[in-house]
Amino acid sequence: MLINADATAGVRPGQHGFSMIEILVTIVVLTFGLLGVAGLLVKGMTVNHGSYLRSLAIQQAYDMADRIRANRTGATAGNYDNVTFTANQTCTVCTATCTAQTLATFDACHWNRQNESLLPSGQGTVARSGSSTEYLITVSWDDNKSGSANKSIAMRVQP
Repeated sequence: MLINADATAGVRPGQHGFSMIEILVTIVVLTFGLLGVAGLLVKGMTVNHGSYLRSLAIQQAYDMADRIRANRTGATAGNYDNVTFTANQTCTVCTATCTAQTLATFDACHWNRQNESLLPSGQGTVARSGSSTEYLITVSWDDNKSGSANKSIAMRVQP
């Protein structure tokens, strides 16, 4: 009986199939690791989008503050006292004969139209703080896609 030395050289008794189990365990561990990385990427993208929406809201608040500062006559007259959101509002364009009140109405309408288009369920309000000349500008939006505004930023401005 001739035994082929090359056929039995690397095999010891009791080691059959051991490397297959190692490979399967490695695949399972690697799969869980890749799923964890994918979850982190999705969470990161969600947080990044929330940060983007927050920065847009801050830009919109600064935009209204600049509009109030630019129309100081309208602000003094109280034309920016109670700006509220009206869905699908049509804005009247201000022409060369625009008064301070007409400009304030245009600013409020155009600003809220921008909020509506830039932010999901975006809306803004402006209110005067008591009898002072300080205004509270609030921009709200829907961050969790529930259909109603659940996030907001507020800013105080004194023209």
